Amino acid sequence: MSFLEFIAIACLVWYFTVLTVCAIGILKIRKDQSKAPSNPVSNTLPLPNVPHVTIIRPVKGIEPYLYECLAATFHQAYPPERLTIYFCISSHNDPAIQVLEHLLHDFPSFDAKILVEEEDPNLSGRNGLTTNLGPNPKIRNMSRAYREAKGDIVWIIDCNVWISPLVAGRLVDLLCGFTSTAPGQKYKFVHQLPLVVDVSITRDAKPNSLFPGLRRRLSNFITGGLLEELFLSTSHAKFYTAISTVAIAPCIVGKSNMFRRSHLNALTSSHPTHAPGVDFFSTNICEDHLIGDLLWRSPVPPSVQKSANSEGQSPVDPPTLPISNITWQNHGLLPPHPSNLATQPTSNLSLISYLDRRTRWLRVRKFTVTLATLVEPGTESLLCSLYGAYGLTSLRIFSIPNTWTAFWLIFSFSVVCWATADRYVWTLLQHGGTGDPSERPVFGRAQGARRPVGQWLLAWLGREVLALPIWVWAFWGGVTVVWRGRRFWVGTDMVVHEMDEAGTGMGGVEESGKGD
Repeated sequence: MSFLEFIAIACLVWYFTVLTVCAIGILKIRKDQSKAPSNPVSNTLPLPNVPHVTIIRPVKGIEPYLYECLAATFHQAYPPERLTIYFCISSHNDPAIQVLEHLLHDFPSFDAKILVEEEDPNLSGRNGLTTNLGPNPKIRNMSRAYREAKGDIVWIIDCNVWISPLVAGRLVDLLCGFTSTAPGQKYKFVHQLPLVVDVSITRDAKPNSLFPGLRRRLSNFITGGLLEELFLSTSHAKFYTAISTVAIAPCIVGKSNMFRRSHLNALTSSHPTHAPGVDFFSTNICEDHLIGDLLWRSPVPPSVQKSANSEGQSPVDPPTLPISNITWQNHGLLPPHPSNLATQPTSNLSLISYLDRRTRWLRVRKFTVTLATLVEPGTESLLCSLYGAYGLTSLRIFSIPNTWTAFWLIFSFSVVCWATADRYVWTLLQHGGTGDPSERPVFGRAQGARRPVGQWLLAWLGREVLALPIWVWAFWGGVTVVWRGRRFWVGTDMVVHEMDEAGTGMGGVEESGKGD
């Protein structure tokens, strides 16, 4: 076998492997769209038996439909007596504080509270001593909420995410093994499929700093929101769903995640200064993946198994099942029905802002899931179709001639089929469901309405063409990211270091040595 034949075989194997993964994701999404999920069991239990859930929502600035997204927390069908809601914000100067105060005024009967980071007794402030916590702004924001959580179950939801009323109960059912399809099958960690809806309302895109020159030339482009919508509704949705279905590795986005405090605390009690739990990850920036990965690969401690055995039962009653009869799975994805999605509205997101977001996403992942990030370009339609065309024409399978005409015909056919499949997945996620208004947010897409095919196809091609250049810049162009208005560089040890305005790390590391 020659070297070129070996390369052709590798390309063909990769091509059909990616197609298989895509097919698994598409079929799973289609299957879960075909029928409405069952009503939660946990919502119907006697009140003392309902597991208590602490909902933590870290907030930063004004986002599109911020009030509606946060108000969805109060609209959960879960018994309100068994919910504690913490809104976490860094400062009283954040403009979102008025929205939070409005929410507490509108829902006075709930156990809800605003926790301000600068008032956290465990922190000495951003410009003071930093020994209590690392620089991760999201962890610093919600550290107090986690420490003061009531009950064992914690549900962390980003502020710009809307969830339907039955999601809390369904996540608890999945986590605690209450589902009718698999009673007694508990999960270490459960999550939702994220979705973006480009609402295109008149709010300015947030400034960014990774592409300053290009930003000035393209500041009037308002196409990033549609690209973000397509990415989360096509490529990301297929692979996220497929990987979660076959459960070969953790696949997590920190939009909406639920787990047990007792489990995470038991695994993170070794840090000399940080409290167990989320504080353990305050020196990292990809905390959602690291939390999920730690829970995935670590056995459930006997103490956690014992306490989880009594979930759904009265505290005074003995457990009805021995621990040996309870099975544990790693991660559980809520079936991607429209009523189960974590839906984020985005408004007037510029093209440059989209490039910034994708760059940040890739840069924080390249040291945590290096192999997956390294091969990611090969999972996109254009490059993967080139692999397939090269493999089929070089090996002359099915008597396909080794000509440029055959190569480009196969490539074009593959891309057309890919786009058709993506349009189908996008339609299922953006427009599927039973038509029940409670399944969709007020900014969601109406059933039957569609983006024009021409507009959709142009945006799809734009996202696909940009995928490889973004990856090259993110993977090889440096380790600096801008997150929550602050600038960091990420080390190969996955530790994040904040940089000051002069481009110098807090520990005295110069930006020029960080590759951006």
